[in-house]
Amino acid sequence: MPELVVGVLVMAVFALGAVLWHLSAVEKVPALVLVSSVERGEVIDANDVKVAYVSSDDALARLDGSQLDRVVGRVALVDLAEGTLLTTSVIADAATVQDGDGVVGLSLDPGAYPARGLAPGDRVNVVRSADVAELEADPAVIARDATVFAVDELASDRLLVSVLATEADAEAVAAAASAGGLRLVLVSP
Repeated sequence: MPELVVGVLVMAVFALGAVLWHLSAVEKVPALVLVSSVERGEVIDANDVKVAYVSSDDALARLDGSQLDRVVGRVALVDLAEGTLLTTSVIADAATVQDGDGVVGLSLDPGAYPARGLAPGDRVNVVRSADVAELEADPAVIARDATVFAVDELASDRLLVSVLATEADAEAVAAAASAGGLRLVLVSP
């Protein structure tokens, strides 16, 4: 009986030693991780991110703690769950107004924007749909390759979408908005 107890004790000590050796042999690297969920289109705040140490035998796509400035103030391109490792492929620069740019607001009914919704950073074309009285008329593209600047939900599934475009395109969109019939077409970046 004592030999059995000694044998189990020796095996437990060696098993624990093997686990500790393995943990020390795997390199832990710092990585930026979300501490709270961030929805697509939201700006990432410094309070949303922390540095965690992860173990990996392979190269791991990640941003390390020194790259916090590459994350804070940027927009999430997809919904990000708590605990997600951050990479440059899931974030983008927030849209800013430069010289020669303009931002125009559009109040849109359901059907005038994509069903999956819009988020800041999405690329869109602003199209004036043909008038019902002129069925043969082609829709007119008012602004191409514009960027969604901001999105606010209004009552009854209406959206207030601010669109960033060239100054001339923004003025054309503003002028066409009074006639109604504007729609946003989501395009690839």
